Amino acid sequence: MVRKVKYNVAFKLESVKKVLEKHQSIHSVSHREGFSKSLLHKWIVDYQNQGVLGLHPKKNQQYSAGFKLSVINLIKKEHLSLREA
Repeated sequence: MVRKVKYNVAFKLESVKKVLEKHQSIHSVSHREGFSKSLLHKWIVDYQNQGVLGLHPKKNQQYSAGFKLSVINLIKKEHLSLREA
């Protein structure tokens, strides 16, 4: 399954650099460009962790039924949140 890419890497990088290098606020950049603050924040975190590669489209991962079941069992046993699991 292929994801639809709404924003290209150049656009994401330009938006991130406006915040990090030009010291514009996340709110002003996201409002001006027409997308959510949380999306821009995610791009910034991805960029800080992985550089430009973090801004490239992510591939959907496929997990086996056995793996999914083991995660569910671990969540129940350890009382974990989805993020913790």
